[in-house]
Amino acid sequence: MDEEVSLICDKYTAYFPELSPAALQQLYVQSRSRDKIPAIRLFIGRYNAFPCLLSCTNVESNARFHITTILNYLKNEYQHNIINDVTVNQYHTKSKQFYTSSRLCDLGNGIMIFIKNISIKSDIDNPNQYSPDLLDDYFIVSRIIAIYHLRHLDTEVENMAKEFLKRSVFATKTLKFQMICRNRASEYYLTPINIKKPLIQDLALHYGQSFIKIHENILKELNKKDGKGIVLLYGIPGSGKTNYIRYLMDEIEKKKLIYIPPDKAKDISKPEFLNFLLKHPNSILIIEDAENIIRDRNEPTVNSTQAVANLLNLSDGLLGDAMHMQIIATFNCDLTIVDKALLRKGRLIAHYNFQKLNVNDARILSEKLGFSTKNISTSMSLAEIYNQNEMNDIGEIV
Repeated sequence: MDEEVSLICDKYTAYFPELSPAALQQLYVQSRSRDKIPAIRLFIGRYNAFPCLLSCTNVESNARFHITTILNYLKNEYQHNIINDVTVNQYHTKSKQFYTSSRLCDLGNGIMIFIKNISIKSDIDNPNQYSPDLLDDYFIVSRIIAIYHLRHLDTEVENMAKEFLKRSVFATKTLKFQMICRNRASEYYLTPINIKKPLIQDLALHYGQSFIKIHENILKELNKKDGKGIVLLYGIPGSGKTNYIRYLMDEIEKKKLIYIPPDKAKDISKPEFLNFLLKHPNSILIIEDAENIIRDRNEPTVNSTQAVANLLNLSDGLLGDAMHMQIIATFNCDLTIVDKALLRKGRLIAHYNFQKLNVNDARILSEKLGFSTKNISTSMSLAEIYNQNEMNDIGEIV
C-alpha cells in the first residue's frame, strides 16, 4: 500500500502535524486582537513557549519598511523561503494588483517575524534607489514589524532590527500653506495649497556646511512668538532657493504661511492689500521673485517706492509691532539692488547668496543620489545635479 503523501510542506509556518485537530482549532480561538493571523498562538504551537517581542519601528514619522528588500535579506541571511509564510492577500483597486497585506515568517530558529498592515504606495521618496515592486512605481511597505523570539535570542534579534531599519523608503510628506488670491470683486482671500516636502536629509550636503548656522538662526527667529523681520534669499536660478523654502516650511511651528505669487507681489503697494493682511497677524509672508518690490528707492520702478515702504512697515515699523508679521523674499539678482533700509540691523533676520556647489561637493551629492561622478569637472547648481539625465524623477530644484 502506498504511503500517504502530505499536501502541506513540513516547513510551513502554520503546520503542526503532532497536534490534534482540537488543539489546532484552539490556536485560532477568537480573541480581542483584530489580527487575521494569530501570530502568538502559532509561535506557541511551534516552539511550545510564550515569545518575547521586539516591536521594530522607525524614528522618522514618514519612514516605511521596504518589505521586498527585507524579505531578500531574510532569504540571504537565514535561507528563508517565503513559500512557507502564512499570508493574507488583498486586491488593490487603484493599481488593479494583488498584494500581501499581512505576513508571518518562521525562520525555524526560535524567531518569527510578523509584518502586518502592509500597504502599497506610489507617492514615495526613495533615497536608496530601490526598484518598484509593482507596476506604476508602487512599493510594498509597512510601518511596523513585530519580531517574536525565544529569550536567548535577544542580541540576534536586535541586530536583525537594525538591518530592517536600513531598508526603508519614505512616504512623501505634504506641506500646507495659504496662497493669496483675488476674486472678481477685487477682494483678497486665502486658498489652501498642498505641496510635497523635499527629500533633504542632509542640509549641509545640499547647501554647504557654512549654511547650517544661518539656517539655525533663520529657524530660531521665524519660530519666535510675536517675531518680526525679513529674510532675503538670492542667487542664480536653480540654486535651490525654492527647495530650501519648502524645507523651511516644514520646520516652522504654529504659524500661518502665506504665499504671495509673483503676479500679486506688486499689490503690496496697495492700501487694500495691507487691510487684508491685518486680518492675519503672526503670519509669515513668502514672496518669490521679489526683485521689483525690494529695489532701492533711489532707482524707482513702477510702485516700487511704496512697496518698499510697506515692506519696511510690515517687517519693523508700527505695523510690524502690531501684526508681528515676518517676510521671506527670494530674488535672482545681486544684493546690491536691494533698498538699504531692508538690510538694516534689527530688521534683517538673515540674507544668503545661494551658489553652485564646488566640484567636490557636487560629486558627493551626485553619488548620494545615485548618479555617476565621472563627468563632473566644474561647479554645479542643485538643478544641474538633480537633473543629470532625462530618466531622473527625484524632482525639480529651483
